[in-house]
Amino acid sequence: MPSSPPSPDDPALPEGVAGLEVREREVRHATIRVLPSGKVRVTVPPGTPVQSLIERNSAWIERKREEIEEISRGGTGQEGRILLGGKFFRLETGPSCGILKGEGVVSYTTPRDLKLFLKKELREDLLTRLEAQAVRMHVRVAGLTVREQRSRWASCSPGGRISVNLRVLALPPDIRDYLVVHELSHLLEPNHSRRYWKRVGEFFPDYRFAEEELKKYWILIERDGIWEVLKRV
Repeated sequence: MPSSPPSPDDPALPEGVAGLEVREREVRHATIRVLPSGKVRVTVPPGTPVQSLIERNSAWIERKREEIEEISRGGTGQEGRILLGGKFFRLETGPSCGILKGEGVVSYTTPRDLKLFLKKELREDLLTRLEAQAVRMHVRVAGLTVREQRSRWASCSPGGRISVNLRVLALPPDIRDYLVVHELSHLLEPNHSRRYWKRVGEFFPDYRFAEEELKKYWILIERDGIWEVLKRV
């Protein structure tokens, strides 16, 4: 069973390590993740000496926390706004849901209606992108599903069904295109092998930049209060 998260004042923790969550799992190797919140999540085999593990990796942890804080500054001053298409929009209540891009406004009736509206918007946007890229890549798309996923942007089944996270709507158009190419490339190469990345590079040469952008936007969304509300409705 996983241990309960220690308190920041737990004397067993190294000095200065606050927000540490320890999970004991039947895994072969220990892993350390610094979450968008800055919390450190450690997954270890039962009986692993966590303190020494944290101490050995303290410099890396601090560096990752600094990177996350730097990225999160992109959302400073945008509290109460929603990130869509790489831009922050002001929310206003109105008679219907809609995106007024020229005014930087998203109108909505209720959070639940807004969520349904955004799902429809994303589905229509991605169907166009999928069709165009599928023709270019000579692959077949079997269907598209928009859902909420906890830790990934999208996935592609062996049969060509694409599942995307509603959060994809927050991404700029070019990064959405990359995400489509990324998933469709799995129909050419099923894993993330060297051959797979070569395929991705053929259709989206600047994929390394796009991968970094995905990491950046995940952090911004995790810290966006409106997206947090939408996740709960």
